[in-house]
Amino acid sequence: MLREAGDIPEEADVVVLGAGIAGHCAAISAAEAGAQVLFLEKSSQPGGSSAMAGGGFVFAETEPQKAAGSTYTKQQLHEDLLTSGQRKNNPALVDLFVDNQQACFDFLRAHGVKFDLTPGGIMYITGTGRAITSLHMAARANPNIQFFTKSAATRLQRAPNGGRVEGAHVYFGDREVFVRARGGVVLATGGFSRSNELLQAFAPELVSALKHGGIANTGDGLMMATDLGAGLADLGYVTGSFGGAIRDYPNTVQRSDEVPPLLFSFLVGGIMVNKQGRRFTDEGRSYKKLSTVGMEQTEGIGFQIFDQKLMDQSNDDTSVNNYKEAMVGGYIKKAQTISELAALMGIDGEVLSASVARYNADVANGVDTEFGRTTALMPIDTAPYYIAATTNALTSTYGGVTVNGALTAVDWLGEPIEGLFAAGEVLGGFHGGGYYSATSLSSSSTFGMCAGRLAAKAPALLKEAVLG
Repeated sequence: MLREAGDIPEEADVVVLGAGIAGHCAAISAAEAGAQVLFLEKSSQPGGSSAMAGGGFVFAETEPQKAAGSTYTKQQLHEDLLTSGQRKNNPALVDLFVDNQQACFDFLRAHGVKFDLTPGGIMYITGTGRAITSLHMAARANPNIQFFTKSAATRLQRAPNGGRVEGAHVYFGDREVFVRARGGVVLATGGFSRSNELLQAFAPELVSALKHGGIANTGDGLMMATDLGAGLADLGYVTGSFGGAIRDYPNTVQRSDEVPPLLFSFLVGGIMVNKQGRRFTDEGRSYKKLSTVGMEQTEGIGFQIFDQKLMDQSNDDTSVNNYKEAMVGGYIKKAQTISELAALMGIDGEVLSASVARYNADVANGVDTEFGRTTALMPIDTAPYYIAATTNALTSTYGGVTVNGALTAVDWLGEPIEGLFAAGEVLGGFHGGGYYSATSLSSSSTFGMCAGRLAAKAPALLKEAVLG
């Protein structure tokens, strides 16, 4: 049974490193294929970045979508992925995802994940952290899985002369253990948003960004794979998300273990102003696209402003719209007037009042005369008023280990590193030059499911080869 106590076994059919959504799907799918799975997590609890994500999944042509009359097709999903990725995606990975995402949707539902289809029929919502909770319960019920926390893999071991990956060296308690993988190792270790050294190497402009990924996301899988010669993909396209909240502004110091909320009030009716109290963009743009223009403002800070109407829509099922929790945490402040709101953040009250007044007038006339905003036009006119200081946040570093269409890591010459699979944030090549919103959880779970099944085949193949 799945357990977190006792001695760690020193051999398994499949070893899965990392217990986010990709790791859970890999472990469960491998176990259901008959493999004995050792499932290891570096930190003290499962979930990683997946437990913090807003809970959005993009799928196409699922049965609930068809029943709801959605016309979103697999072909459209395929094209949307290539367009958002500037056609720099690895086509084999896009094909693998599109071909298997319906099966993954059914897989997730079969293991207790509950989905709500949003208006428009493209995106599903599960709620923050709920998918991981369901999957962990499913793993707990599987006798083929043994799970251990506080088990950090430090390096992989390959057979001599470029042979297959034999297993991983793991720190467990006060000792290092070599865990042999008879079939395969699945890297699902997440990204490197918490590693200033790797950020300095691959995305130096984001070293000072608020860190929002899992607290154990220090790039371990990336380093272990490259140590074996694995290639890299997409790391030049790592970007932040403008909306990371700053606690008790003007204090801007982030604790090492702090996970500040992402706030996207500006996407559903709020506005964004700079330190001078002036709007600086069409707030309806993608939060990823806002990253560049946001960082061009003084000190790279933008202030989200909204009123009681939006506060009443606070949603504890999604981290990006849970304003009430953010207020309790000191990330949002309130006042009875716009001028008082400005004073809380050291903004000129007259300038901010004028900015809000102009915006409200434009909303009344149905035309944003400053930036041409067309979505979520809502007047800010119901006291009390709310403000949150926000900046660039690094939620994920999608990009990393190069793999082929079977999710096997490949080296710089394109040769497969047999026995080593990758899924989730550590995988490179899927997103290409951009990120299609709400594909992080759906792609991580799909590739995790596929990697687990592919790795589970390896023990049988290996045994057959040995038996001759």
